[in-house]
Amino acid sequence: MQYDKPLSLSLQKEIEKRKLSLDSEIHTALQVLRIKSLLCRCNIVKTKGYTTVVLLYWLVLLPFIMKRTTFLWTGHTFLDAKKDTFYRFLNNEYFHWRDFIYRLVLKMIALSDGVPLKEKTLILDDTIEKKTGKGMELVSYHFDHTTQRSILGYQCVQLGYHNGKQFFPLDAGFHVSKSRPNIKAKSIDKRSTGWKRRNEAFRKKTVVAVDMLKRAWNQGITASFVLFDSWYAHDVLIACILEIGYGVICRLKSNRVKYSYEGCQYTLKQLWQNVAKKKAKGIYGFPYKGVCLKATLPKSGEVLLLFISDGKKQWNGFLCTDTELEPSKILTYYARRWAIELFFKDAKQMLYLGKEQSETFEAVVASYSLVMIRYLLLVFILRKYHRTVPLGPLFRELAETHLQLIMMETMWGYVKEILIMSSHLLLVEIEPDRFLHFLDIVEDAILMQVQGTTAKL
Repeated sequence: MQYDKPLSLSLQKEIEKRKLSLDSEIHTALQVLRIKSLLCRCNIVKTKGYTTVVLLYWLVLLPFIMKRTTFLWTGHTFLDAKKDTFYRFLNNEYFHWRDFIYRLVLKMIALSDGVPLKEKTLILDDTIEKKTGKGMELVSYHFDHTTQRSILGYQCVQLGYHNGKQFFPLDAGFHVSKSRPNIKAKSIDKRSTGWKRRNEAFRKKTVVAVDMLKRAWNQGITASFVLFDSWYAHDVLIACILEIGYGVICRLKSNRVKYSYEGCQYTLKQLWQNVAKKKAKGIYGFPYKGVCLKATLPKSGEVLLLFISDGKKQWNGFLCTDTELEPSKILTYYARRWAIELFFKDAKQMLYLGKEQSETFEAVVASYSLVMIRYLLLVFILRKYHRTVPLGPLFRELAETHLQLIMMETMWGYVKEILIMSSHLLLVEIEPDRFLHFLDIVEDAILMQVQGTTAKL
């Protein structure tokens, strides 16, 4: 049975309309969390071309398919978007990424309601995002205490929320040091979000930290304590946090700061040697000896100082603004601070922190926000499957799954192209309806395979 050319062309159009939809855990999470609606509320929208949710999906997906940004316009991503499309998305100074992250985190926190206040904490720390290009906007040198040398890059002050089980990256601010910063920046609208983020980068880290904590309080984030290490342990900063409404648990550094104890002034080291060392006793559940002393700081007022020792020469001091808290509780709370260190490690090793390929500060902010979004999506998927394992195994499972999805969709695209090109020959023996039914069978088989790959998650 012969078919004329118009019928063959109509069949070709019908085949081209049939696009296999390969679902994935990442795509499902974006839909359940209604990311498209959140983007619109934060003014992360485009007036024409591909929608921002489509571009966001592919940018979020990059670490899971082990590709760099250039893959989005040089590889087979089923988009006709060019390089400029993605760079305009990353370099837009009007996109309110901070607001978007907050809306996303608040939605995820709401899903795990019922956590008592005593289990809620905020964690504050910073990390250095290494860079090699001195021409990048606002890049500067920062001293890295791990390597004991100065590193070119951006210093990121990070605030996170911990509910006793999971860590949620909440907010981030950038800090530009005075060590050879590149202050040659492009001209942008002073009313834009990008301009505000640039001005914020020149403030002190402690000021950025206080602003982030105020923002968290105004957003309705409740927590019993803010946890941080000795670098942020300043009397003025602790007093500001107390004024906001949060308590503080932090590690102290031995310096010249004077603490008032029983009418006398002591440094931390003097308090340990003259008072605490003699009173130290075993702490339940910990292999340390310790003691708590109530002291006073000029700005913060009365605080509880915890001294612990390994029984030899090594000792450490901690501060808690709750003067009735037990030593074991203070150490248990402070141990949660390790969650933010794990976040930095996962972000750098798995989630492409510092891998953006752009010289603009807006792209740096957008790319760091994408890292936080990837991490939050992994946390969401863990909660979906009621798993409390680290994010590393889940990331590897998702990466393997997405690589399989990309391969299957790519191969099916080639097969459909061959079928379209040879439709004249095939339709000599096959009815058009049967031909389309055959495509249904093939696509159903692929989808069944996809369900098999995602089921193990």
